[in-house]
Amino acid sequence: MKCADTAPGGAACCGLEWPRLAAWLLVAGSFVYVLTALHAVVLGDSAASRLATVMSLVHEGTWYIDRPGGAEPNPFEQRTIDKVEVDGRILSTKPPVLPLAMTAEYAVLHALLGWDLRDPAYWKPVLQFMIVTLCIVPYAIGCVFFLWLLELLIADPRQRLIPLAALLFGTQLPGFATQLNNHTPAIAALIAALYFTVGIWSGRLAPSRPRLVGFGVAAALVFTLDMPLTLFVGVAGLGLIWKHPVRAAIWGGAGMLPILAVHFGAMLYVTGSPLPIQMHKAWYLFESSAWRNPGGIDALNEPWGTYLFHSTFGRYGIFLLYPALLAGPVALVCCAWRREYAAARAGYAAAALSIAVLYAYYVKSTNNYGGAAYGFRWGMGSMPLLVLMGIPVFQRIRRPWAWGLFALAMGVSAYSAWECYRAPWGDSHEWTCRLLFGPPYLKPGG
Repeated sequence: MKCADTAPGGAACCGLEWPRLAAWLLVAGSFVYVLTALHAVVLGDSAASRLATVMSLVHEGTWYIDRPGGAEPNPFEQRTIDKVEVDGRILSTKPPVLPLAMTAEYAVLHALLGWDLRDPAYWKPVLQFMIVTLCIVPYAIGCVFFLWLLELLIADPRQRLIPLAALLFGTQLPGFATQLNNHTPAIAALIAALYFTVGIWSGRLAPSRPRLVGFGVAAALVFTLDMPLTLFVGVAGLGLIWKHPVRAAIWGGAGMLPILAVHFGAMLYVTGSPLPIQMHKAWYLFESSAWRNPGGIDALNEPWGTYLFHSTFGRYGIFLLYPALLAGPVALVCCAWRREYAAARAGYAAAALSIAVLYAYYVKSTNNYGGAAYGFRWGMGSMPLLVLMGIPVFQRIRRPWAWGLFALAMGVSAYSAWECYRAPWGDSHEWTCRLLFGPPYLKPGG
């Protein structure tokens, strides 16, 4: 990709200050918007599974979250189905890096403030603290890197405002940043990795050691937090190695090594295998496991075509819930072949192919659209890429009919984003389920 300003007089308006101020106000506004939801934390499976590990590590000195021998059970282990049995003991299914960060935070809170997860009165403040430090702050950092990325790609500061607003107020990202999850910090790291990749590949950023190490750190965080998104940073890393083989391999690898060492070291210590827990299907089928007889949305068995439709244009479809993201595919078809975007074609091809492979993986490997969550949770990581791909379309919004069409798409996207913000976790509460398709299964008594 390259600086793609094609508006008449675009270079002259690069000196304008109000669009830059407006862009930073959008970032700050989104940060405040997310903070205002902090009072309504949800202790669902995602949080409980990780908190079970945190409690066991700090108070029991073990990764196992069960308490055999008649001891009082771990309260968080009782609140989650995200667990497996390994060698007769129960473990959380969550990869280790995020729970370790949570453990470090809780150990400090417990030692300095006396907050104790064994007392339910402290569950909410502990969870709020972790949401701020591990989700909301990373979300804000990701927003800043996205703005910097737009500055690399768009010369006219005014034209950066539309894609920035589309990401910050027209996607699932702010909604999920309000609750504890792995996707938010992973996507923030992905955006940072894309910033370093686009800047170094285009020559707008020098391939310095700190930047390449920064890419490595970001790429390792993506891998350890949201493994399927490694596809995106893997393709980006290959691009950097193609451009600067030795420097990218050495310094990018140096950035990755510490985080990967923690991840694989913990996996080997806890399970005896470096492979993700999700690859050991037999571990899920212990006697009392909910996965032996899944129910609700986890029991869906739809054909691949149906699943693909509902994850893209159906009840959970990112393009129906967030039609502003359609700018990406439209730009790929209508604009990427233009001469002024010749230098960006490799980036468009890599992004489009990576998104297609990611969706093919999820259609083949999953059946529940991300569980009881708003929208197709697995597709959240593709949203920054789709917005970036849509830049040529956003830049060509000039005529009244185009503004009207964009306003409609952004209005629907903002409404879906607001629904997600109000309740990122929940079952079939999207407006698409209520108004168009109905729920994917009949609830008991329904």
